[in-house]
Amino acid sequence: MTKKSYAMNVAIILGISAVLMLFIFILVAHHHNIPEQIRQHRSALPAKGGNQALSNAEVKGVADYMVAQLKKA
Repeated sequence: MTKKSYAMNVAIILGISAVLMLFIFILVAHHHNIPEQIRQHRSALPAKGGNQALSNAEVKGVADYMVAQLKKA
């Protein structure tokens, strides 16, 4: 391998490494508040579909029905 091709390979590897580090930095910086967003959205989901009059047995029956429908498909 000549010195020129070696230098070119090193430059390519360093360039790719820099791009990957930049991508990871942007990815991490953009998603740093995901746990907070999850906490905010979780509180927006009402218990029992918003109908507090439902009993636990009724909710379990609905969940069992949905699971059974998924198993059929």
